[in-house]
Amino acid sequence: MMDTGCRGLLIGGGGGAGKTTMGQAIGRILTSRLLPVAVIDLDALAQYGPAPADQRGFNDRLRIRNLAAVWATYRAAGARFVVVSGCINSAELRQAFTDCLAGCDVQLVKLLTAPALVESRTRGTVRGPEWDLQRALAEYDETPGLEDFAVVNDRAVPEVATEILLTAGWIDR
Repeated sequence: MMDTGCRGLLIGGGGGAGKTTMGQAIGRILTSRLLPVAVIDLDALAQYGPAPADQRGFNDRLRIRNLAAVWATYRAAGARFVVVSGCINSAELRQAFTDCLAGCDVQLVKLLTAPALVESRTRGTVRGPEWDLQRALAEYDETPGLEDFAVVNDRAVPEVATEILLTAGWIDR
């Protein structure tokens, strides 16, 4: 693959870990540095329903197809950085999402967020009919070690976002 100079960052972690919020914060930092960045929320790419009952994995396949299409559009517009937030809970999904980001050097960061913080951040938010805090916390614990690096999400969002960008090598101090 030819090096196009594009960089991709997948932000993973359990439900309520702050993936979407962190992706948006990273996008703001890069934009403020005049770096052309696309910020993509995997959940937003699969807001379709009801999913066919007989098609297991339907929403993941929808996310994969839509991510490839959306990234191609952003890339054609000049994006050199892409930040993708979402649940990445298998090596197969990580590879599929990486493949969608054609021409990018892709890293996966896992947000480590204390269960009490997840609970306080998500209390009172509308998460959809299938959201369950206990299941989200269990999923967080079960996420296999797919990440290139992990960052503890226990400080102000801009501070954690900056740490992610520094660790990924996207910005300098």
